[in-house]
Amino acid sequence: MLRGLKKLNRYEKRLLRIAKLGEKITKLKQVGFSRRTKEGFRFPIYSLEIGTEEGLKKNPVGITAGVHGLETIGIQILLDFLDYILHPKSTGYMTEFKKSKLGLVVLPMVNPGGVALKSRANPGGVDLMRNSGVEAVKALPFFGGHNFSSKLPYYRGHGLEPESRTVFRTVFDRFFHAKNAVIPILDVHSGFGTVDNVWWPYAYTKYPCPDTDLYLKIASYLKNQCGHIHFAYGPQSESYTTHGDLWDRIYDHYREVHSSEKNWSSKLLPITLEVGTWSDVKEEPMKIFSKKGIFRPAQSNKHETLTRYRGFLRDVVRLGLSEPKDWI
Repeated sequence: MLRGLKKLNRYEKRLLRIAKLGEKITKLKQVGFSRRTKEGFRFPIYSLEIGTEEGLKKNPVGITAGVHGLETIGIQILLDFLDYILHPKSTGYMTEFKKSKLGLVVLPMVNPGGVALKSRANPGGVDLMRNSGVEAVKALPFFGGHNFSSKLPYYRGHGLEPESRTVFRTVFDRFFHAKNAVIPILDVHSGFGTVDNVWWPYAYTKYPCPDTDLYLKIASYLKNQCGHIHFAYGPQSESYTTHGDLWDRIYDHYREVHSSEKNWSSKLLPITLEVGTWSDVKEEPMKIFSKKGIFRPAQSNKHETLTRYRGFLRDVVRLGLSEPKDWI
């Protein structure tokens, strides 16, 4: 666990440095704890809020990473992006936060215990992206989530884990109340496929989600207007279906909460960026025998991988500048 702890400590120190870059418009907060380890340790979960209170209230946008402890490349991509948009001398510096046009709420390491233990699951052996309690119509056997044993990967658990509750609570507090807003929440993962995927709900069924038309318009905008043509866009269920996807539950809960409000126009839009890292197998064929290797790019491509997504993340964040009527 020592190497994992050192890595976690490096990420936390870098997050603190990033928070200092934003000075008055950044706020680093502890918002929860991980499940306890067998030794009784639990790890703090931090959020970073960027922007004025007005921007955070009117036009909030979210980014999360580190849901799976092995997928540290997603954490690094996110931290690199935060440096990119907050450093005053950066070419990607975003003035929208100081001007109260946008607010950004970040959970950089949802599963710090998994990072410390070098595990996909949390310290209780639960795969957080199989933990929401949503039952799939026809999930992939085993891979799509199971309740056989916490010693096996993709274990669903019984009830929401502390990390899942932290995500739910943060999303409810910071995103459920914004009026007349487009609210993208981007979740960064790695390891599936040879290309980068941009997914939206649902994961539990192949039936289209109610906002499919809006997602398709956003995908077209990102692809044709912003030039992000090297991504495969679509619902997650086109790739595979799973039980317990956190964003399926959050998306449906948001719609349920506001279903009785006739004039409610805001759209909460979970989006997953799945960084494809399998294309490097030719360069590092031994990585397929490593539980960590398939979630990481080849070492020779690491810097390029970290910086490649800056523009995409920035354009997703800027979707929060739009209003629902802009997409009609």
